[in-house]
Amino acid sequence: MKKSWIILLAIAIVVGITLPFIINNDNEEIEETIEFGFDNSYYTIQKEGKLTFRCKSASVMDRIELLINDKLVQKWDKPKENSFKADLSGYPLGTYTIVIIGYKGKKDEYSDSRHLYINASSSPTLLTYTLKESHPHDSRNFTQGYEFYNDKLFESTGNPNNDGATKIAQIDTKTGLSIREQAQPNPIFGEGITVLNNKIYQISWQNGLCFVYDANDLSQIDTLTYAGEGWGLCNDGKSIIMSDGTSQLTFRDPETFEIIKTINVHSDIGPVTNINELEFLDGQIWANLWISEQRMQMDSRMNLAKVISIDANNGEVLAYMDIMDLFNKSSRKNVPNGIAFRKSTNTFWLTGKYWNQVYEVEIDAKNI
Repeated sequence: MKKSWIILLAIAIVVGITLPFIINNDNEEIEETIEFGFDNSYYTIQKEGKLTFRCKSASVMDRIELLINDKLVQKWDKPKENSFKADLSGYPLGTYTIVIIGYKGKKDEYSDSRHLYINASSSPTLLTYTLKESHPHDSRNFTQGYEFYNDKLFESTGNPNNDGATKIAQIDTKTGLSIREQAQPNPIFGEGITVLNNKIYQISWQNGLCFVYDANDLSQIDTLTYAGEGWGLCNDGKSIIMSDGTSQLTFRDPETFEIIKTINVHSDIGPVTNINELEFLDGQIWANLWISEQRMQMDSRMNLAKVISIDANNGEVLAYMDIMDLFNKSSRKNVPNGIAFRKSTNTFWLTGKYWNQVYEVEIDAKNI
């Protein structure tokens, strides 16, 4: 029995002696790591703001470097504490990859990465509107594009049932029916349209084709190509502006369809994705939003029942309208998709896929 106690006592002494060294070794190993000081996979800051972060174990490093999209932005030699601040004024709205790298000596290197969202600096305004009038809409039309040009209304449709439903049409505003139309064969899936310099541009969903028509008789005069998906179109008088279902808008040359520039659409909370049908007015891009499980919104205000206004210069979401009441009035509870501003009446015409009505609304002046 005495032997057993002696053995247990010996074990306790050994553990008591070695345990502090085990803990110290663990702590030393932790110190030789570099991590952002939180568990989230992303940071968010407002445009023209500063990125502030804590960097675990930075004070035992010889140098800390901050990289954004693989470009060195700032470095700190012999940091004495674990808190850092970087001025990111001048960076446009968008999603970035940020990496911190810790150097200990000349050989050892430790790093950690996160996403960074640079968001709008202020919250969007909630707009209200007055319903002025309802007009007929052809409920057979899976509306994809909708636009007035010289007070003539044009509409583009999609092809969800693969039955050759893609067309471009000039619409009678009194009946909602086609005055004239031009169809595309299967399996072309038509999407948004816009009219510039008497040419109608109609993109396709996954076909990589933009069809160009004469606005007078709808005869096809050209076919342009692009990579990726096509969703909505509008123009600013110089460039064609295109959405692809993401949070990015692409400005294209109307003659070649080559990319001129892109902007990223963000609210004050995060990127606004699922951008669909478009309309341009006075420096702002008005847009419908689609819903998709693959592209969830960070900003819960931005959903299917909203029409949003985007600053065409920088992508900031300036305002939004809730059109749920129009959605509920529609004959079929289908997707709102169709924004056409009519200059002669200073009103928006709003409709949706397979709706039997178009709703003419006027934005309340106090909200503008």
